[in-house]
Amino acid sequence: MDQPRWSDDLESTLLWITTGYRLFSAVWLSILGVVVVAGESTQVERPAVVTLTVVGVVGWAVLATGARIRTPSLARSWGFVAVDLAIGAWTVMAGTVAGTIQFAGGYPLAGAFAAIYAFSTTGGIVGAAILTAAGLVPLLGQGQGLSQEVANAIAFLFSVGAATGVAATLRASDRRRVEAEAALAKERAERVRAEEHAEVAAHLHDSVLQTLALIQRDSNATPDIRGLARHQERELRGWLFPDQATAARSPGGFREALLAACAEAEDLGSTKVEVVVVGDTGAATETIISAANEAIRNAQTHSGAELISVYGEVGEDEVLVFVKDRGQGFDPEAVDPSRHGVRESIVGRMDRSGGSAEIISSPGAGTEIRLRLPIEQS
Repeated sequence: MDQPRWSDDLESTLLWITTGYRLFSAVWLSILGVVVVAGESTQVERPAVVTLTVVGVVGWAVLATGARIRTPSLARSWGFVAVDLAIGAWTVMAGTVAGTIQFAGGYPLAGAFAAIYAFSTTGGIVGAAILTAAGLVPLLGQGQGLSQEVANAIAFLFSVGAATGVAATLRASDRRRVEAEAALAKERAERVRAEEHAEVAAHLHDSVLQTLALIQRDSNATPDIRGLARHQERELRGWLFPDQATAARSPGGFREALLAACAEAEDLGSTKVEVVVVGDTGAATETIISAANEAIRNAQTHSGAELISVYGEVGEDEVLVFVKDRGQGFDPEAVDPSRHGVRESIVGRMDRSGGSAEIISSPGAGTEIRLRLPIEQS
C-alpha cells in the first residue's frame, strides 16, 4: 500500500496551529484597532478604514475557521490562500491608508502561515514576497519613516523564513518516521508469513513428503503411481522452497530447459531423476538439452537404476551436462552400430553442433555421459 508523504496527524496539527494563529492575531488586530479609534480618534484621518479593516479581518477569521472545520481540503487551495494573503497585505497598508499608526499587529503573518501550510516552501516564498511588497508600499505615502518600513519588511522575511524552515523540517522528519513505520510493518508481516510457511513446511516435510518417498520406493507400486508420486513431490518441494522454484523459472534459460526436461522424463518414466544446475545462460542450448534428455531416457530404459543424477553447469565459455546412474552399465565399444540412441542422438548430435559427448561405462559399474557445448557455438 502507498504510504502518504507525511502523516495525517501532523497535517491536522499544522492546520490547527495556522487556524489558531489566525484567530489569535485577529483578536490582536481588533484590540489595536479599538485603541486607535477610541484613544486617538482625533489623530485618525479615516477612522472608517480602521473599523472596516477590523470587521473584515474578524469576519474572515470566523469564516475561514468554519470552512477549515467543514472542508479541510479548502485550506490547500490557492483561492483560499490568495484571500488570506490579500487580507494580510491590506492590514499592512491599512494604517497608512487610515492616516494613523500601524495597527495590524501580527495578523499579516496569518496569510503567510496559511500559504506555508498549503504549499510548503513555494507558499512561504509567495507569502514573504507579498507581505514585503505590501510593507514597502507605505513609503509612497506620508506614513512612517524609511527605517520603520524596512524593519517591518525584514521582520516579515525572517518570520516567514523561520516558519517555512520549521514546517519543512517537521514534514521531513515525519515522512521519515512514516516510511520507517511502514518498512517495519512490512518486515513484521513478511516475518509472520515466513514463520507460518516454515511451520507448514515442517509439517509437510515430516508427513506428506515422507509418504510420497515411501510410495516411490514401494516395489508393489506401478510405474504410473511412482511417477505420480514423484511429480507431486516435486511440486510440493517447489512450494516449500520458493526461492529455488523462482530461480528455476528464469524465462528461456538453460536452467529452466534442463529442469523441465528432467521433470518430464521423471513423469513419463519409472525412475527418479535428481538434478542440480549451477548458473544460467540465455544462449541457445537446445542441442545439449536434447542430448541430455536422450541420455536420461536411455538410462531409464536400460540401466535398471532407481536413481539418475543430472548435473548442469554454465561456465565462462561452455555449458556442461553430466548424466549418471549406478545401474548395470555396458561396454560402449560393444554397442550394436544399428542402435542410434547413443551414437546419433547423443554423440552425433553433439559433434554436429561443435560440442562433444564422452561416455564412461562398464558392465556392473553404471554409466556416466558427459556433454560439453561451447557457448559461442550454441
